[in-house]
Amino acid sequence: MSHTQIVPLDRYNWELCLDIKLSEAQADFIPSVLYSLAQAKFEDLAPYGIFHHGKIAGFLMYGEFAGICWINRIMIDIDFQGQGIGSAALQQLIAQLKRKMSCREIRTSYSVENIAADRFFRAHGFVPSEAVTGEIVARLG
Repeated sequence: MSHTQIVPLDRYNWELCLDIKLSEAQADFIPSVLYSLAQAKFEDLAPYGIFHHGKIAGFLMYGEFAGICWINRIMIDIDFQGQGIGSAALQQLIAQLKRKMSCREIRTSYSVENIAADRFFRAHGFVPSEAVTGEIVARLG
């Protein structure tokens, strides 16, 4: 069993994610957790905490629009990076989304300059399909 778990955020645990820190290079590519939580509230997105051995290690979020499930965020705290936690969390989310009857396709997007995100999503089966206004849209193959 994995020591990494994705847990829906609610009124009791959302504040745990506020301490997540990224490297300066990563922070240039992804909005803060606080911004993401506000976005989730107003855009009907589903935010999750990523827990590893019971400690908050990251954040992810997705939304479903017309049968397409979009992974909007995935971030791992700088102190937890390089341990496979992001991969484990993404695999759990993908498995969850595949079980949803309404989710016909899984997509994500990231900056064309974000080489780390490109490598990460390609390693998990995402195929870049187009670049739109500086972002690559990738679909799970």
